[in-house]
Amino acid sequence: MDALISVIIPVYKVEEYLEDCIRSVIQQTYNNLEIILVDDGSPDRCPQICDSWVKKDSRVSVIHKENGGLSDARNAGLDHCHGDYIAFVDSDDWIKPQMFERMLHVIQSEDADICACGIEKHYDDGHISSWKIPSLKGNKEKIYENLYHDTKYPVEACNKLYKRCLWEQIRFPKGKLCEDAFTTYLLIDKAKIIVQIQDNLYCYRIRENSIMTSSFSSKRMDEEEAWRVNYQFMKKNYPSVARVAFDFYLQKVFVLIHAIPFEKIDIYQNYTEYLLNILERNRSYVLFKSSLPVKFRIKYLHEVQKLTKVFSREHCA
Repeated sequence: MDALISVIIPVYKVEEYLEDCIRSVIQQTYNNLEIILVDDGSPDRCPQICDSWVKKDSRVSVIHKENGGLSDARNAGLDHCHGDYIAFVDSDDWIKPQMFERMLHVIQSEDADICACGIEKHYDDGHISSWKIPSLKGNKEKIYENLYHDTKYPVEACNKLYKRCLWEQIRFPKGKLCEDAFTTYLLIDKAKIIVQIQDNLYCYRIRENSIMTSSFSSKRMDEEEAWRVNYQFMKKNYPSVARVAFDFYLQKVFVLIHAIPFEKIDIYQNYTEYLLNILERNRSYVLFKSSLPVKFRIKYLHEVQKLTKVFSREHCA
């Protein structure tokens, strides 16, 4: 019998996009699917749209639950799925028709535990860009190096097909932003072989009003925590990868502090001070010991000096 793939789709306030998302899964060239729609207490027409698809296709089921966020919705799907393999699709995105057929063939032929594919980014203005990733096949150390090196192995959960067994003791962190960064490194740790193909099979919709593209909020600080625990895990379990993981963490901190608007430094004073302290404390390391590009090191030094002066001036005013 063909392997069963459980496709988990968390649903919340996406009535404009939901039909296209579900249809892209329904129309896959690989048919043996268990499609789990998780209505996360959506206040719009999404619950009704989910129910209508249950009547249209016997492979579709729906879980209606109180709102708990993306991680909680994915976890609900994980608790109810029965597939040999597991995939996630965000409900404002869609996938190419051959995605699961292609990825299942690769994961089985390579005897792998995870298969990742390329991603197309679709913007509101109609612009499309591809996430240029390399073809990969390797063990944990090789994949970690690519995860922490310009994200050549994307941290996203939705461009991957997983063996079910990897999720037996792993769940997404409820209430956290950057949930994929909290889980991907743990899944890699449990896998023996991971493959990545360059085919752009997952279509990611870039929405201007999403949390990650909107102005800074306190929830963005979950990013710092996520990449910090990644580094701490590498330091303890994969010391050969620790330096590149730490360099990647510092880059994330650098980007995050620049996401705080200058005019809101007073509002986010605690976060600014915390992030700036990390950058200042590691200035010598970045300049003389890190593996970061020289251009970034120079920019890092210049920006940290500038931010220190700005913050000191604002703090004393």
